[in-house]
Amino acid sequence: MEDGGSVTGIKDNRLFKDIKETELDKMLVCSKSVSKSFSKGKTVFYEGEASESIYVLLKGRVAAIKNLASGRKNIIYEINENNIFGEHSFFGDDNSYKYEAQAITDIDVLEIKKDFFSCFCEKSCGHHRQLVKNLLEILAAKEWLALKKLNIVSTPSLKERIAIFLLDEADEKGRVVLKMDRETLADYLGVQRPSLSRSLMQLQEAGIIEAGRKEIVIKNIKKLEEFCI
Repeated sequence: MEDGGSVTGIKDNRLFKDIKETELDKMLVCSKSVSKSFSKGKTVFYEGEASESIYVLLKGRVAAIKNLASGRKNIIYEINENNIFGEHSFFGDDNSYKYEAQAITDIDVLEIKKDFFSCFCEKSCGHHRQLVKNLLEILAAKEWLALKKLNIVSTPSLKERIAIFLLDEADEKGRVVLKMDRETLADYLGVQRPSLSRSLMQLQEAGIIEAGRKEIVIKNIKKLEEFCI
């Protein structure tokens, strides 16, 4: 754990966009930021826990998880390297985390106390204002991610959920690189893993996709789009 931190590995993060390295270095000291590491499977914070910090993900992947009454876990979305998490409680009266943050891989994070974002000094530094502006842009982008997830899970058909997910994630060649394993993807789609595997196999047998462990290739985009009509 290191107090103060360093610009190494974080200068390209969206939270620090348009902030000079010299200003960023001072900001990390002023904010009393702390570097932390968590091993795979460890929880960074729990749903309902008092919210005190925002986290910058320097390395690895994190899952934002809602725990259901049945005991199942529903992955809302994944946080990838150079993104932030824990920021949803920044505004509003409910001072608690809205989800559980769990390390999918070994991770390194930079913890920044939430108070730093709202307490401006008498100088009202330009880089401090830029930091808050960047945070608002990130919140807007994450709202869009949440709407995409809602669009997926609100459909009753599993094949339609798969189709929406693949069509949204595919590159220009119809290739989807999977950033999560089958178990995690099943949680994201809100289904059991056997059901997901069975549906993927059926789509493959129909010549619509070619499913591998780490990627899925759309072979017939028109047929896949029919599940979304």
